[in-house]
Amino acid sequence: MSYAIYAGPASPYSHKVRAVFRYRRIPHTWLVPMGGFSGSAALGSDSDSVETPLHKARKGVVPVVEYPDGSYKADSTPIILDLEARHEGRSIVPPNAAIAFLAQFIEEMADEYLPIPMFYFRWLEDDRWCGRRQMTGWNGPLDDETLERYATNFLERQHGQLGPLRALPRDVVLEIYENFLDALERVLSERFFLFGDRPSLAEFGIYGQMTQYAIDPMVSSILRERAVRAFQWTFFIDDLSGYPEGEWFAPEDCLTESMEGLIRSLAPWYFALLDRIRTNLSGPLDATRLNGAAYRVRCLLSLKQQLAALSDADRALVKPFLERADCWEPLQFREGEAEQVTPIVVG
Repeated sequence: MSYAIYAGPASPYSHKVRAVFRYRRIPHTWLVPMGGFSGSAALGSDSDSVETPLHKARKGVVPVVEYPDGSYKADSTPIILDLEARHEGRSIVPPNAAIAFLAQFIEEMADEYLPIPMFYFRWLEDDRWCGRRQMTGWNGPLDDETLERYATNFLERQHGQLGPLRALPRDVVLEIYENFLDALERVLSERFFLFGDRPSLAEFGIYGQMTQYAIDPMVSSILRERAVRAFQWTFFIDDLSGYPEGEWFAPEDCLTESMEGLIRSLAPWYFALLDRIRTNLSGPLDATRLNGAAYRVRCLLSLKQQLAALSDADRALVKPFLERADCWEPLQFREGEAEQVTPIVVG
């Protein structure tokens, strides 16, 4: 029984999923379907491209995981949690419910917030290099004329998706990135994993984004100079298939000052992003609105529900920690939000 991961050449979520498969020793193959993207239309829908597995999957995003039964699933976090239900051993979900919440909270912030500085510098400063890199990754050998045409198509597409990011001051975005690197570097000066001698969902979420920070020219140069531990850690997490299955820490030993600092480096901008999105949304967050902004808000509401559902003892354990990190209040339901929670399932 084996899975197939169809990935993108610059997709942090593809690398995140593969790293989980590797650590958990779940049989899989990895493939970037070449020849299926000329930079303009959605993935798997280019009328002038060759047929690839992404056309068959009809997902339009990567990664796409083909299950052993022939079905196709997208969205990295639900896939990873689905694997937890299907496969025993080498779990990446801490057994304590409060600590499991923290792991998923950090993973969610990594998924939704950490791409912002990367996306900003990728498409405003390193756009020509990144566009050419990705079109080569999607298509293999291309002559100069075709590569230039595909890269131009792709850059027009990506520049059109920048939206309000264009208005952010460069020094602000740079400070955000550097603060995160400093916080991660402090964690890694003490331990390689947050919640034990083994990785959790949180580490894989951070790792996925770091795979791109380690490659794009501008952000990579800062990473190499400012955070050598984080740079090497990224390559360490890439393949943990041979790493022994260690123990989880006692819950109270997880709540360190360095982890509080890591959360502080992510949370303010994460909550600000979600507040902005929520302000601009209208209508119910129902199951038919699975993509884009509404989906991000649904994920936050799911986190709030997970926190609310903790036992009194577990809430008492994490409340002082989250209060110090200025996250307790933002993670409480606002009026009417509890009724809007809908299940986020693999699909």
